[in-house]
Amino acid sequence: MNEKKLLEQKEWQYYIYEEDSRIVLSVPIAKPAPGFDIMYTLNESEKEKYRHTGIKTLEDRIEDMKVNFSNYEMNSWR
Repeated sequence: MNEKKLLEQKEWQYYIYEEDSRIVLSVPIAKPAPGFDIMYTLNESEKEKYRHTGIKTLEDRIEDMKVNFSNYEMNSWR
């Protein structure tokens, strides 16, 4: 069974999960209504950078996800 493991979080800012050797970044946004979790799976290069540098590596990606959310996978809160 696939187990999702929370690696890191900053409540209501970002959540980072590991599942099946993938690392997934989730960014919650309240608008557009009803609110969404914006999801992005890190590529191999991003995974390595994240493992060495931590969340600093993903700051630009998080900002892009907030602004260009329609370019990412979106999971509705409903």
